[in-house]
Amino acid sequence: MVTEAVLPSTSIQQNTHVVTREHALGIAETWAAGIALAGLIALHVVYAFVYRVDSDEPQHLHVVWGWAHGLVQYRDLFDNHSPLFQMTCAPLMWALGEHAWIVVAMRLAMLPLFAADLWLMYLIGRTLYVQRWGVWMALVAASVPAFFLVTTEFRTDDPWTTLWLAAVWLAVSGPLAGRRAFLFGLAMGACFAVSMKTTLLLLSMGVAGVGLLALHGLSRRGRGAGLWLKSMGLILAGLIIIPGLVIAFFATQGALHQMYYCVITHNTLPGLGKWAKSGLHLWLFPLSLPLMLGLGWLCMHSSANERIGAGRALIMMTCWAYYFLLRSYWPLVTAQDFIPIYPLVALTVLAFLFHLLSLTGWPARVLVPTAGLLLLGGAVAWIWRMQSPLDNEMAPFEQNLAIVLHLTNPDDLVMDGKGETIFRNRPIYWVLEGITLTRMEMGLIPDDIQADIIKTGTCVAVNHRLRPEDQQWLRANFLEGDGKVWVAGKNLGQARPAMEFHTNIRGRYSIVSASGKLAGTLDGTPLNDSQQIAAGDHQLKITAGTGDVAVVWAQALERGFSPFTKRIAGFTD
Repeated sequence: MVTEAVLPSTSIQQNTHVVTREHALGIAETWAAGIALAGLIALHVVYAFVYRVDSDEPQHLHVVWGWAHGLVQYRDLFDNHSPLFQMTCAPLMWALGEHAWIVVAMRLAMLPLFAADLWLMYLIGRTLYVQRWGVWMALVAASVPAFFLVTTEFRTDDPWTTLWLAAVWLAVSGPLAGRRAFLFGLAMGACFAVSMKTTLLLLSMGVAGVGLLALHGLSRRGRGAGLWLKSMGLILAGLIIIPGLVIAFFATQGALHQMYYCVITHNTLPGLGKWAKSGLHLWLFPLSLPLMLGLGWLCMHSSANERIGAGRALIMMTCWAYYFLLRSYWPLVTAQDFIPIYPLVALTVLAFLFHLLSLTGWPARVLVPTAGLLLLGGAVAWIWRMQSPLDNEMAPFEQNLAIVLHLTNPDDLVMDGKGETIFRNRPIYWVLEGITLTRMEMGLIPDDIQADIIKTGTCVAVNHRLRPEDQQWLRANFLEGDGKVWVAGKNLGQARPAMEFHTNIRGRYSIVSASGKLAGTLDGTPLNDSQQIAAGDHQLKITAGTGDVAVVWAQALERGFSPFTKRIAGFTD
């Protein structure tokens, strides 16, 4: 006769207590992660409204506006970035129309990419470590101040990072063969079509892949050379599709030569940045390789699962190679160059931290969320310190753009540095970004700014990023306005019976005084409310009127601009 064992009531109570406590901790952790996620997304939205505008944002937006109005990037508008991002944003830009708040709207359109970054970071963390760790890894990695703030902006780095993280997840979540290999190549090809900096990402992952083979051994993976060649063929097939379609499109538009110059030739300026120097930085990458391989070996053996260990090592070595390649050989290093690597570095560092916490013996459901929340809070505090969300540093840009839209018609030309006026064509082809200015200094690109303003009769300018000699010329031919927006004209000083002035820019002008209407003649003809004035020397004779006298672009005057107060009546009063 078999008798059923009866557990002591105290044991049942203890097990129930453990289950209840674990369940309660699990619910608390879920709520904490959910609130942290909602807070992070909300903060991202807030900063889209108030974060200062980087000069790259209006440059991208001006190109997007060009696509939305039938212009072709490179052929009709200069840009030194790959085109896929701007092309795909054009329908939204067209639908939104011309508004001073356009930067905010286009930033908010990037929010799904930030959410996708979070999701992909979670997937990578879940694949290589622990599912619960993946949640906190994603939240903390997304809150790294440099990553959080740059992804707030409207720039190519937003889709570039998302596509890169998708490629990394494909590389570590299973064997890189068959459909997965093709999709990996497709994602990397899309990366190239968004940013040519993908060259460095692909090279870094290639270095990491070679390092893995050196550490692991090809035969130990159980795959023959034929299978590796097949995988590489599928990756290459995926890699060339999207760039190939983009190149074919520009060829049909007669813009292939301009595209090659803008994206490749223009950016590879001999003597630019590090390329002009030799020194210790050239040795940073090769000297770092032994340590990279040593850390890769540790990562590879950090899991009994061969695939997981290889994935951890691949990410760590890719980050390592990218950083030292960037520091050794990339000519100009900017903060946004590190954006696609920050999440992967954070995942690796957080995994090490969470592992150390697990050795303490304290419940992981308490320690990991606590550490995650502390790190998240510290990151948010640092973001707040960099720019408080209570400070609206977007406002000056929006005001300048609103002034330009108020003073000008859609077909008026406006001179600006990098497309800050977004919705207006420019009198020059070039964008005055760093490499362009360097080429001008070296005499490789002619500085035709003054000549083009004169030739086109451009009467509005944004005094930004101009070379000193061009700024001096601007002061001689334009009246300083509110903010950075200047209009054609000049102050002539106190009214006198006979006055002379010179203008370099033809246009429709009004001659006014601070005390009221003037009467007299200009070059022997009676003064009108406004009249066409050619470039050159002019004789003004005043028969009635006192106070300071100014020649001002008539359209600006008619729309409320005062050359004496620099204000626009009813607009910037």
